Amino acid sequence: MASPGRRERLRAQMSAEVRSAARDIIRRQGVEALTLAGIARRVEVTPAALYHHFPGGLPEIVYRVAEDIVDHLVAELQSASDACPADNFAMRLIEPVRSLRKWAITHQPEFNLLFGTPSTAAGDAHAELTSAWVRRLAAVWGPIFVELWTERRFPVLAEEDMEPRLRQQMQDYRIDTGVDLPPGAMVVMLSCWRSLYGQIALEVFGHFAPLFSDQEPMFELLMLDLMRGMGLQDQYQPPAR
Repeated sequence: MASPGRRERLRAQMSAEVRSAARDIIRRQGVEALTLAGIARRVEVTPAALYHHFPGGLPEIVYRVAEDIVDHLVAELQSASDACPADNFAMRLIEPVRSLRKWAITHQPEFNLLFGTPSTAAGDAHAELTSAWVRRLAAVWGPIFVELWTERRFPVLAEEDMEPRLRQQMQDYRIDTGVDLPPGAMVVMLSCWRSLYGQIALEVFGHFAPLFSDQEPMFELLMLDLMRGMGLQDQYQPPAR
């Protein structure tokens, strides 16, 4: 009989193999191609055996795979930001966005799982999945915005001039993510994200093709405009060639 430690290692190994198989299916065929039977064939077990490791079934597997994807993505984005000089706020914000764009273009099925239309395979777990990665991404850019706000205040909408619902939402977001910014500065941060995500999504889903075969110049122009709005245009550096 296997010892408890060995049983735990075997469980962890099987869990990793299942997640790896599921991620490979997502990468090759998209998340909607995921089935318990298909995953089970990959790891050579019965579909029923998967419930021993993932009691929630397919939605739990999708959620765990999404966690793995976000772990790798966040590490890549954080590394891109950390490689920039500490006093260059613009590039600390821009380099992870460039990395996100490159990742999205080369990992479209995984991008679609995290950022696209809610997946049937994920079931009710999709809303929780989305909330989880939003918090993780906030941890990449949020501290930089906090540091920037502390050292170099940028123009923001006065709190008393904000529509009450918007002000409340910004306060709720602050509590939920731990990003310690006043509501006006939070609006700037989220507006930057909304603009950049929109640009990336349009490119990934082919909405500009074939009118623009190279969308990097438009993307860089958008980032320069966003940096200008925060008074950081002097720190902007074009991508290395």
